[in-house]
Amino acid sequence: MRRILGALVTIVALVALSCGGTPAAQPSPTVGPTVAPTAAATAAPTPAPTFVPSRAVELVVQAAAGGGSDIFARRIADVLAKEKLVSQPINVVNKAGGSGAVAYAYVQQKATDPHVLATVTLSYLSTPMQQATGFTYKDFTNLVVLAVDDFIAVVKAESPYKDLKDVIAAAKAKPKEITVGGTQVGSSDSIIPALIEQRAGVQFNYITFKSGGEVNAALLGGTIDFAIANPGESVSLIEGKKLRAVASFSPERLKGSSVPTAKEQGTDVVWDQFRGVIGAGGLTGEQRSFWEKALTQMTKSADWQKYLDENTLRPLVKTGAEAQAYLDAQNISLKAVLTKLGLVK
Repeated sequence: MRRILGALVTIVALVALSCGGTPAAQPSPTVGPTVAPTAAATAAPTPAPTFVPSRAVELVVQAAAGGGSDIFARRIADVLAKEKLVSQPINVVNKAGGSGAVAYAYVQQKATDPHVLATVTLSYLSTPMQQATGFTYKDFTNLVVLAVDDFIAVVKAESPYKDLKDVIAAAKAKPKEITVGGTQVGSSDSIIPALIEQRAGVQFNYITFKSGGEVNAALLGGTIDFAIANPGESVSLIEGKKLRAVASFSPERLKGSSVPTAKEQGTDVVWDQFRGVIGAGGLTGEQRSFWEKALTQMTKSADWQKYLDENTLRPLVKTGAEAQAYLDAQNISLKAVLTKLGLVK
């Protein structure tokens, strides 16, 4: 039968040529019946499911209300909602204690839950170096770095200390008696006094509080002599002439400020810290991608830019592998500083 079919095809082709036509291309012989493609074969592939939050989101803050981290978290929640980047409510939850350990341990328990986020600062790295927390920054989903904080030294407006040199002179005259307030041992507001001690050959009495707001209250009440603060934590009190800035620890004077740097005053201490957002450990690629995109889009809004300006923050946006590499580098340099200061072994 195959031979007969082949002969017929050849005859048809010869007839077409004799009539001046061009032979049509011949299909390759097939064995068995031709099967029409099924609907499944011709339909477009189904897109992979995309994550969006399906219930209220917790944004955990590692400090009490009123401080820089609390302000940071609440502005994130506000801007994400206002820009309609997240459709579900974002509830800010303060979990102070243990130099951030309480908050991060809580988030650790929520592994794989994409509805639990947390704000992070330097204590995110330093606390596991100093305590047996059972976690490190590598146990979470590191989503974004958003900004960098500078720091200032502040005193009560009526304080006899007019600049950082006065504070150092008093500490030399009264070792361990000049009190400085902060929120967490190993955080920036304790590292900076330790660096001043090392550079100037003095010793302070460092007292911890639950938040920057409590530190300000202690300063206003005369419980402590000075404090290391984020500008955003104290700007309203400075403008209201209740507090006075005596130094900044930035490389140059802060934008729009006449306050001299510590380095200008003879104490070479320059320090800043990052602010970022993490997720619980074990998030999927889709879940991570959603939060990275939403938080990155947030930084492009006018409200976020206003927040940075009001709180003297410098933008620094890093996501994904860049954010991880940044935290790796910060962890290495921070450990070196804390080891030199004798705060970790």
